[in-house]
Amino acid sequence: MPKYIIHGKTSSDFAAAMLNKPQDRYEMLLPFFEKFGIDVSEFVFTSGIDFNFVSVLQAPDDASVDAMVNIVYSTGNFSNISYARAYDSKEYKSVFELGHDKMSAYVSSMQVAGID
Repeated sequence: MPKYIIHGKTSSDFAAAMLNKPQDRYEMLLPFFEKFGIDVSEFVFTSGIDFNFVSVLQAPDDASVDAMVNIVYSTGNFSNISYARAYDSKEYKSVFELGHDKMSAYVSSMQVAGID
């Protein structure tokens, strides 16, 4: 399954809820992740300014991650949350091999304008 990195910034609503009733969010969310077929390998809170939550997971596809992230974001517990597809070194090499094989078909605007 493809690997993804999620990072976000929790909101003041999240802090208020956690202060009023401290909880293990990973344990609470496991059934939710399972509904999407998502396997979480890392689920950590950090002391960052731009983001303070990071998760590494494997999911069936982009749509599953996008749907999951949108549900979480809609709760107001995050002021910002996003994800990116992650590649191991062999997968990333294949991305560049694909580009290498297809790059001769690309025509830049500079070439069309006769500037290049």
